[in-house]
Amino acid sequence: MGSARRLRSAKAVLWNSKVVVLDEPTAALGVAQTAQVLDLIRRLADRGLARRAHPHNMTDVLQVASRIAVLYLGRLAAEVKREDVNQQQLVELITTGSRSGNGAGETNGVPA
Repeated sequence: MGSARRLRSAKAVLWNSKVVVLDEPTAALGVAQTAQVLDLIRRLADRGLARRAHPHNMTDVLQVASRIAVLYLGRLAAEVKREDVNQQQLVELITTGSRSGNGAGETNGVPA
């Protein structure tokens, strides 16, 4: 399973895709395979490719994201830059739909 997922990701790079969508790219992978997929996602970013990943592992999100969108009850709860949020705030957004200590110009973590 992990090999097939890595192969699909590599094909996207080889085919000169402009956007790569990854749905739970590290699910059911071992530690070494997860590291390879996260490295590939970083390389996609370095090449200027848009990538949209839907991981459920917050550590993975924080390692590779430049922007993070959080849905709560089917609605956008927040869209933030990676450097503006930590794991605790992400969990709070996911579980409550809001983030305590919103910065100026933000509504529920969403920049105004």
